[in-house]
Amino acid sequence: MADVAFDLYRAGLKLHRAKDYEGAVRSLEQAVAADATLADAWEALGVLYDKLGRVDDAINATQRLVALKPDEVMAHTNLSRFFMKKGLKEKAEEEQGKARLLGWKQELASGGGHGSELQQAAPATAEPTTPTLVSFLDGSAPAAPPPPPIDPAVAAAALARKIGQFEKLIAHDANDVLSRFTLGRAYLEAGRAADAVAMLEQVLALKPDYTAVYVVLGEAFEKAGKLARALKTWTRGIELAQAKGDLHPRNQMQEHLARLQATPPGGQPPPIG
Repeated sequence: MADVAFDLYRAGLKLHRAKDYEGAVRSLEQAVAADATLADAWEALGVLYDKLGRVDDAINATQRLVALKPDEVMAHTNLSRFFMKKGLKEKAEEEQGKARLLGWKQELASGGGHGSELQQAAPATAEPTTPTLVSFLDGSAPAAPPPPPIDPAVAAAALARKIGQFEKLIAHDANDVLSRFTLGRAYLEAGRAADAVAMLEQVLALKPDYTAVYVVLGEAFEKAGKLARALKTWTRGIELAQAKGDLHPRNQMQEHLARLQATPPGGQPPPIG
């Protein structure tokens, strides 16, 4: 079935190049029906659905791509664009933030800039870029294997540089919510839990309903040893996410909450109050 699916995928690319978008969609839909793990076909469907004005379908297809390839920069960039078209600004910002972080990690892994600008996320202040499908442009096969593991010392130095860069960004624009969120996550990654808590609380002061922040803030409280604060943060975040329909952050926080509230052998779960 995999060969059949790939043949249908290639046929979809040919139809796209012939500007038969409806035919391309039909072929690609048959491809993913034959092999639901064919990531390139889901990516192509997302782009084509968007061209045809089927933004909800574009979101669904690209979310399937993200489930298969969570570290794909362009998948998150495309999702950001699609959410922006739907007026879902917070979700668009969250996906663009993921794209930026992944782009930074890929740059670190490659030892510098990428060979193709198509693999880079847009700058922090830019509106998400137009969805781009690499395979549509060159007809190439699926992407190359992931890069080799990163040297820990190199990663630590790059993380320190990143923190410095984002500290400068927010020094110039105190209301840059996304840069503050990214800096808070970087602090947490660097083991600076107290700094992460302080930065993420500042984000919530600017944008109290930014549900993705509650996920990371709870993690920062947990790393800082403040388990009761972590529980309260996730409990509040779940309420907000449920009310807003932000299912992914809600699910993440529910998993954290269940884990932290689990009673250890011979012990008691940490209090919420």
